[in-house]
Amino acid sequence: MSRSSKNPSDPAAPRPGTPPRKGAGRNLKLATLTGITLATLVVGLLYLGAEAFFGLAIIVIMLAQAEFYRATRSAGHNPATALGLVGGAVVLIGVFLKGPSAAGLALFATLAACFIWYMSFPTRANVVTNVAITMMGIVYIPLLGSFVGLLSRRPDGRGVTIAAIGVAAVYDIFAYAGGSKLGRHAMAPSVSPHKSWEGAAVATVATVMVANFAGPALGPWSAVEAALLGLAVAVVAPLGDLVESLIKRDLRIKDMGTIFPGHGGALDRIDAILFVAPTVWFSLQLFGH
Repeated sequence: MSRSSKNPSDPAAPRPGTPPRKGAGRNLKLATLTGITLATLVVGLLYLGAEAFFGLAIIVIMLAQAEFYRATRSAGHNPATALGLVGGAVVLIGVFLKGPSAAGLALFATLAACFIWYMSFPTRANVVTNVAITMMGIVYIPLLGSFVGLLSRRPDGRGVTIAAIGVAAVYDIFAYAGGSKLGRHAMAPSVSPHKSWEGAAVATVATVMVANFAGPALGPWSAVEAALLGLAVAVVAPLGDLVESLIKRDLRIKDMGTIFPGHGGALDRIDAILFVAPTVWFSLQLFGH
């Protein structure tokens, strides 16, 4: 079972009153190079078509889900990893091909299979916890990630997908830059002590400005709609980051993986996008686009 992050021997536990640390030990050159490479790959694949982009998306999302299950196993849990990964792939492919309605059937089938999976064990310890973790791995990562595929399938999918990923990246970049230079007050010291309110303020202004330009240029949003979307992204992007930080702190790990140099694991790279993509998709529905 997971151990409390309040344990003073926990290397991931923050010291009380620790201000946001400038730089936070991140290799900026390596992170920038990795980010530019990923951005170029994403845009290039989008220009080849939604299917090409979805091929990359499903690989990254499934890697992130596998990282999540591996991390929970290292904390002593026993998720049905193989079943969860199959269920996650079915959710992703089903939503991409058939739309949001496919998710319900895929989740129901996976949940039923989960219970059968654990019924087959000769000893049944922590079934509720393990079923919950297995399903969380699907809902948190592939289900939220499936909205990226939905965006790419639209007639204007190339533009709106670039806008969605772009505003998430803008928030992350400016939150880091603003926090490094101006950060004094931690946003959530017990969860992620290096994220500051000052960084969030800088990132919010930058995100709204970029969304106000990119929304009408790349998608169907008006300037006002795009500005409102930018404000929404400024709320959900840090939420996505904090959610993953909360999970990592509970599991007592620093990064979910090391697959992306300077960025950590796949889940570390897409944590904000998992919350931004549904927000962008729902904004399109709300504004009648």
